[in-house]
Amino acid sequence: MKISPTLILSLSIFFIRFHNTMSSNWERVRLRVETKEGLDPVTNNTVSADVRTISAHILDTTLGQAAANVNITIYRLEGENQWEKLNKARTNQDGRVSQLVSGVQYKAGIYKLHFDVGPYHAERGVKSFYPFIEIVVQCEQDQHYHIPLLLNPFGYTTYRGT
Repeated sequence: MKISPTLILSLSIFFIRFHNTMSSNWERVRLRVETKEGLDPVTNNTVSADVRTISAHILDTTLGQAAANVNITIYRLEGENQWEKLNKARTNQDGRVSQLVSGVQYKAGIYKLHFDVGPYHAERGVKSFYPFIEIVVQCEQDQHYHIPLLLNPFGYTTYRGT
């Protein structure tokens, strides 16, 4: 039996797309299990207090790995130029903080994430232009916000992740 190159190409494309879709879905399942999102029963149309609201992830692009043990402090704007400190957390070995604000504390508003990156660079003997990085974001109700920080000693970038 002879198999045509077109069939092989079509099957290859199908399996690549299938694998990427499954990998993405499994990553979402892993995150839900890790944070217990959606695992608690929902009653009276309320969301469990354990649902992720704002999470963060730091990747050191110079080393190509996660930035572990970095302190992140989160604030919410209350009134004119008045920031209320809500929480302080430290990134895990994977460079992640899965929930910076509890579901009870969370409400729509403007949030500021203060990434204390100076000690991270100093611990590695690396001179850095940034002693800390602050990212300010607008958050709505009933949404999850994942804020990755791609970091190197002389630059950074961020975006809204999933």
